[in-house]
Amino acid sequence: MLKPQEPGRIIVPVSMKEAINEFSNWRQFKVKGNTVKGYDRELRNFCLFLRNPDVIRITINDIMDYLNGIIELGWDPNSLLPRCMALRKFFEFMRLRGITTLNEELIPIPRKQYKIPRVADEENFKKLIASIPADSKDPRHIRNRAIVSMLWDTGARNGELMALDVKDIDLENKKALIRTEKNRGSRPFREIFWTEETNQAVKIWLAKREALGRKMVFKDSAALFLCVTSSLAGQRLSIKGVGELLRRYSNRAGIPYMNAHSFRHHMGHDIIHQGGSTADVMNILGHASVQSSSIYTMMTNVELESRYRSFKGN
Repeated sequence: MLKPQEPGRIIVPVSMKEAINEFSNWRQFKVKGNTVKGYDRELRNFCLFLRNPDVIRITINDIMDYLNGIIELGWDPNSLLPRCMALRKFFEFMRLRGITTLNEELIPIPRKQYKIPRVADEENFKKLIASIPADSKDPRHIRNRAIVSMLWDTGARNGELMALDVKDIDLENKKALIRTEKNRGSRPFREIFWTEETNQAVKIWLAKREALGRKMVFKDSAALFLCVTSSLAGQRLSIKGVGELLRRYSNRAGIPYMNAHSFRHHMGHDIIHQGGSTADVMNILGHASVQSSSIYTMMTNVELESRYRSFKGN
């Protein structure tokens, strides 16, 4: 039974589906598009779990049943964090709208479980590149060679490279201006740089891209990296698409999966190994602070033991 309405508060029924649509429309003006999509997906999963209830009837017990069910199914405990953040932001929005719902502060924020980061190495990178046919006419191989080479040389985030437009790159000086994903407040842009070998791979892709443009209509004509097959042809290549191509080539090369972030970790390690500082890592990788760079310079296993032995003289 609904409680008597308080001054300035709305307690009329509002379906969660309707509320999610309002929340996503509002949220898109505050954060980047991928965050909006991620929150929207998590909220719709929760909505499906509760069969689209009235928002005002959702209790903290409903949320805990949902979270505990995820754990019982054997999902990664770290997957709870984005779900809880999405739910918190959603109910905070409902409260700001004047709708009487549960207090978002009741929703727990799980402690993140840190794992040893996956770090790419040069030997596996060479195997990965070798798995991409060098003399292929297939535009996918030509594009993917350029992508993998840029990820390795720049240490840029997957999403940052996929956000590049053709006009952003400077082939003469082998660099590009990118829109930084995580540090948009104090430093919304930064430059990335690459080697001559990568430059040649990008030039070959641009020539193939131009040839494709004479045969098909690009839905995102500005994008540097485009889908070239299936119903998505002509659209900007997605972050997920890059992850899939890296997994496919890793399997073909017979190596552990090298995701885009493992290239960033390699870059951070390599900068320190070459005598650079944590500040260098921060600036090159585009971190908001030196603290953010520390995980990228953390030594483990053989690398850590080798460093220790060098100090001890054996």
